[in-house]
Amino acid sequence: MLDILNKNTDYELDKVGINNLRGLAIDMINNAGSGHSGICLGSASIIYTLYKRHLIMDLDNKDFLNRDRFIMSAGHGVPLLYGIFYMLGILSLDDIKNLRRINSKTPGHPEYMKTPFIEMSTGPLGQGVATSVGYSIAEEYLYQISKKNIEYYTYVLCGDGELEEGITYEALALAGTLKLKNLIVLYDSNDITLDNKLSISSCEDIKKRFESINFNIIDAVDSPDSIDDALKLARNSDRPSIIICKTTIGLYSKNQGTNLVHGVPLDLEDITSVKEKLGIIDAPFTVSADCCLDLKTNITNRFNEYKKNKKIDYNNLIVKKIMEKDNTYQLNDLDIEYENKSLRVLSGEILNKIADNFPLLIGGSADLSSSCKTNLEKFKPFLSDDYSGRNIYFGIREHAMGAILNGMALAGLRPFGSTFLAFSDYMKPAIRMSSMMNLPVLYIFTHDSITVGEDGPAHHPIEQLASLELIPNLKVYRPYDLNELIGSYMEIMKEKSPSALVLPRDNKEISNDTKISGVEDGIYLVRKTEYEDYINLISNGEELGITLKLSENLESIGIHANVYSAPCLKNAKESIKEKLSGENTIAITLGVKNYYFELTKKVISIDEFSISGKKQELLDYFGFNEPKLESKILEILNKENKN
Repeated sequence: MLDILNKNTDYELDKVGINNLRGLAIDMINNAGSGHSGICLGSASIIYTLYKRHLIMDLDNKDFLNRDRFIMSAGHGVPLLYGIFYMLGILSLDDIKNLRRINSKTPGHPEYMKTPFIEMSTGPLGQGVATSVGYSIAEEYLYQISKKNIEYYTYVLCGDGELEEGITYEALALAGTLKLKNLIVLYDSNDITLDNKLSISSCEDIKKRFESINFNIIDAVDSPDSIDDALKLARNSDRPSIIICKTTIGLYSKNQGTNLVHGVPLDLEDITSVKEKLGIIDAPFTVSADCCLDLKTNITNRFNEYKKNKKIDYNNLIVKKIMEKDNTYQLNDLDIEYENKSLRVLSGEILNKIADNFPLLIGGSADLSSSCKTNLEKFKPFLSDDYSGRNIYFGIREHAMGAILNGMALAGLRPFGSTFLAFSDYMKPAIRMSSMMNLPVLYIFTHDSITVGEDGPAHHPIEQLASLELIPNLKVYRPYDLNELIGSYMEIMKEKSPSALVLPRDNKEISNDTKISGVEDGIYLVRKTEYEDYINLISNGEELGITLKLSENLESIGIHANVYSAPCLKNAKESIKEKLSGENTIAITLGVKNYYFELTKKVISIDEFSISGKKQELLDYFGFNEPKLESKILEILNKENKN
């Protein structure tokens, strides 16, 4: 990568700029009445030096594909970013005065699409660090498929809070294994957490930890030249780097170096004292015009030099053309032999057919590709010595996998990740973040019910479907057969939002009644009774097969039923939900009942943890064989008649 840096930087002007940034940040926090003064006083040198001396960005185009990515993983320090953006003219004075106010461009933590040049939403500690690994993986892959036109660095600022979260170790261990040299972690090391000194909760040797996961380790002190030198070393490393910046939380405040300054505004007396020590004017939101001009000039000159040296038409890159194509992939004419194949196997075949024609599709599993059937057969693994591969081996790291997929999606890819449905809990915080940012990430969850069998309750998902369905923006697809599976993939590839595809281990049935188009409708009529006196039965996934057989048995004893399939509840129109919300609708699920509570309170379900046993033994035990289901239906109807 090109190393275009400023050679003759005015050190004194940098000091003034950094102190102005500190002043802006504490003014914002004081005006808001809440915020985190400690990191803003302690880490200003890191942010200012990175932006002034290193970051490649086009101030006129926030979507420039080759921009360096900076992620504020320590999201509580976001006033530093807002201060930089104000100095660059990206944000207005009104914007920064509205820190933490409703519908402002300056929310309390970074929010994707809310503020220009914010690369992702952060706040939950560790998510930003892990997502940065996804950005870095995407850069290496895009570099290969763009004929070396796409290249950028990914910088991420973290603190002790991020490094204590397990997700960071998961993600950065993979980054070290893959030798992601374009990833640079800036560690704000101040030895303080919110509650107390770091030493009370951690005795970890950070250098040894990062040495063990193949990181380049660089020390820096709180000065622009030291940080600048460290960044130069990191940019020329053949491995990912961590720059350990020794800082003082709440520098110059009366509570500097303690947890008391972590998450509070400074009082007015302290603000006056801090500004006096910083040598800046004690007037709110005052900043040096010379520093603003100097900062903007350095960034603009570096970008212009970058364009000249790269000799590229930066608005017409190869990958941008791919990204702007219609991402809808027509699957209804697929030639797939479905006889005696489980739905997860058929899913793998469809995924492979999409990959053959869609180079932005890339992903893997948490060490379960052979079980989830998500290996892309025609493509190589993504490895440290070959970044053109499209099969990522995430290892047994579900949480990190979810966040890494988010970074890949933010960089423009269409990533997927897979594991068993029961283990979706390990990655729920990352799924929540992809849903919050509305990213086109595909989560493929297999082994979706108690019919997994002998592996027992630890592997039997009971509450997972309901918990996934509760996440805003996440569409959960649970098809019954090949028709609905094709329909699910059609919807997933058409949408540019997060999706969870939930599949059984063994279901090999196919129905003449199901429809590809039914998935788009969300809930649709699969089998209609000719009688006017009827009940509605609704289910999805493998339970639909049970429900169809049940309806036939009920018919023989004079109970007439319409059968509805619900492959995607969030796709359902209000009219169909209203139609099914009456007293005569009964849902059937091999999980907790509130999965269907939006439609009906009459649910035949499993509301306890499962046990180990063979598939049919478990169905019999929990009352999901035909005689017991008939009895439960009759019990519900009799109770209704009595009322």
